[in-house]
Amino acid sequence: MRAAQLHSQRPWSRTKQPQARPVAASGKETLLKFLIVLLCLPEGLSFFIGDFRLSLARLLIIPLTIDAIAQYLRRPSKVFVPSDAFAVAAGLWMMLAAIIIQGPAAGLKSGGIMALEFSGPYFIFRTLLSPVDSSVRIIAFTSKLLLVIVAIAVLDPLTNKPFTYEFIKAITGYTIPDYEWAKETLADTLYRKGVARAMGPFEHSILFGAFCAWVGTLAICTFPSRFIGWSTAAIAFVGILASQARGPLVAYALSLGLTTFYYVCSRFSARWKLLGALFSIGFVFLSLSSSSPLATIMNLSGIDPATRWNREAIWAAVVPLLMQQSPIFGLGMDVDWDWYSYGLYGPSVDSMWLRIAMTMGIPASFLVLFTMIGAYWKGSLDRSPYLSLEERRLSVALGIITVSSIFIGFTVHFWGTCWVFLGIFAGMRASLVEINICRSRTTRVAVEK
Repeated sequence: MRAAQLHSQRPWSRTKQPQARPVAASGKETLLKFLIVLLCLPEGLSFFIGDFRLSLARLLIIPLTIDAIAQYLRRPSKVFVPSDAFAVAAGLWMMLAAIIIQGPAAGLKSGGIMALEFSGPYFIFRTLLSPVDSSVRIIAFTSKLLLVIVAIAVLDPLTNKPFTYEFIKAITGYTIPDYEWAKETLADTLYRKGVARAMGPFEHSILFGAFCAWVGTLAICTFPSRFIGWSTAAIAFVGILASQARGPLVAYALSLGLTTFYYVCSRFSARWKLLGALFSIGFVFLSLSSSSPLATIMNLSGIDPATRWNREAIWAAVVPLLMQQSPIFGLGMDVDWDWYSYGLYGPSVDSMWLRIAMTMGIPASFLVLFTMIGAYWKGSLDRSPYLSLEERRLSVALGIITVSSIFIGFTVHFWGTCWVFLGIFAGMRASLVEINICRSRTTRVAVEK
């Protein structure tokens, strides 16, 4: 009886109290929201210190990372999540591999940036989120931010030019040679079928589409019965269509399918195990029945035949090159190599997993993967009595976008803002794990007293 009374009084127990008084955002939560805004600013607003490009987001990530790690180490009763160790290992490996291949100065700069933008945000959102619904408020804020970003991005197809890029170029003079060439030739980088692809403040339409898919999924899964959930999901769909990016469209369809499965089968506790088993059986069957499992993944990704052929050619060329030269530490991030002689048509490697392995070694790909999934190794949270209803739903939403990102990562390369958000999502899920465990400990102590 006493335990039930304690449960009803907890500020995080809102399953039967949807009208509970909201908790005010902390100062650090406001900083985290500000960081998300900075991450969505155009690349042209960055500045240089020597030959080092420093964006406003990086300028904030550096002190926040230091603060987050210091707080993590000072916690007297910290909760260890496997992704914590993998995030550290991934960051250290990125720097080590770059230093070995490129030398101390160049390697520390390029590898350090990659580590800062992945492991740094992981610990920022792992440590600095406040204990009561902070992560939920962050998602609600990002959902509202998406409306502004999509409104800006659709100006690209409406004006049939990269509107934001041109606007920032007129102010700062910052240009991207590939974009200037794409404008003159109407290349697929910026145009498809003669119509400008929406990218808004992002570096590429694929990154903009991926961001829309992620935020739309987080919103509809976390707030399924609220206007912000449905409206954000619809706005995200408009943004993805305007980007004309097939990879994010497939990722969004997969995510919405998994979200629907979650709610339809909400009373079936083993639903994810069953789905995972069916997927594993299907994947093994396709792998055994297909001469090229990679081609099968490409077929399922929904990309057109020409793009699919190019993606397969990239894998066929890069994998032997990587295995022959440096499978452990990669080829480096700034190393010039003769890609023509290896059967490629350009230096672009359109696969996150292959790109990471190519630049920083195969171990780096696995460490990034384990960081993303290690936050889930403590078990499911969607039935926890110690999390609010929206926190539980958010934990599921984070898992769904992690699955879709891993899958699409074979045909799409995430860099820049999206690379940072992969670290953010893993850190946010690990934070929910710690919050759940700490609340359970607090409840047990209260009951014992």
